[in-house]
Amino acid sequence: MEKYFKEDETFNLRLIVIYTSDVQSADPTLETDCFTLRTEQAFLSHIDGEAAFCEIQGKLKSGIPLANDDLMRLVILPLTVPGTEGKQSMLERIVELAEQIPDEGQRIFTLSGVIVASDKFISRDYMDQIRRRINMTQLGQLYEKEKIEYANQKVRENAKEIAKSLLEDGTEIVKIMKATGLTEEELLNLQNEFLTV
Repeated sequence: MEKYFKEDETFNLRLIVIYTSDVQSADPTLETDCFTLRTEQAFLSHIDGEAAFCEIQGKLKSGIPLANDDLMRLVILPLTVPGTEGKQSMLERIVELAEQIPDEGQRIFTLSGVIVASDKFISRDYMDQIRRRINMTQLGQLYEKEKIEYANQKVRENAKEIAKSLLEDGTEIVKIMKATGLTEEELLNLQNEFLTV
């Protein structure tokens, strides 16, 4: 705001207040001695959370990719339900649904988003469970990558051992390349190692 005051221009400041489903109505104007503040209001109680949940669930079951709007709706859906218990119940359903999102980035976005949006009512134990799920998803991905790299390394090592044996037997390099999948350069390097030993 300082920027606007320094430029000495008039400007429009738009303030939108979003109310959870526990608030059905509120006065949009705040008056004090020195200013009047008029807000735009958005009442989440006007959103049919159950219908939105079912729609997104249907998309996932049908294999339809979720759009960014779908993800944002999932994040705010707990706030569309009145009462702490209702919010917690919807949150748990959303976390279960989020586990079915095939795109990992979208899954992590949704899980992280519900933690932030639900911070005021979510049980701390459940929040920790969600955080562990996020970490396990990322850890699982890293573990899978390491397993694949390890397997590839073992295959290459076995191929080199076979190639060494075939080189010792005097097998032609072209035949060794076909049998092991190693390149000519790799085989020549192995042959040089073999000759220098």
